[in-house]
Amino acid sequence: MEVETKMEWTMKIISSLATTALLALAVPALAQTSTAPKSGTTKMSQAECTAAWNKLDTAKSGSVSQSQAQGVVKDFKAADTNNDGKLSQAEFMAACDKGLVTASAATGSGGRGLTGTESGSSSTTPGASTAPGGSTAPKK
Repeated sequence: MEVETKMEWTMKIISSLATTALLALAVPALAQTSTAPKSGTTKMSQAECTAAWNKLDTAKSGSVSQSQAQGVVKDFKAADTNNDGKLSQAEFMAACDKGLVTASAATGSGGRGLTGTESGSSSTTPGASTAPGGSTAPKK
């Protein structure tokens, strides 16, 4: 009987250790689950949305194309509710209210600068090309 009792005790200890190990692995995984908004999804104020729109629609045409909105509107298809390939001011403001517009649009510090001259041309010296790192190097 004594051997059987030792085996039962050993099995209880092994079972307890296994349970503890599983809990130790599960708790950090649960702790990583967050309900906080993803980075960059902070909604802008109406004033910031209006400023962002004014920076995009420099021609005052009342709409902006997908290429103009690139880098500013996170999900153009979701923002373009009537699927006409451009955003009206109402669509842009609604997208901004949903957090689909980046905050850098209002400040002009985004990836594209929002200067209103989104033609893609650069002002490098003739005969030179911009090398990685921002320096200019002569063309070969």
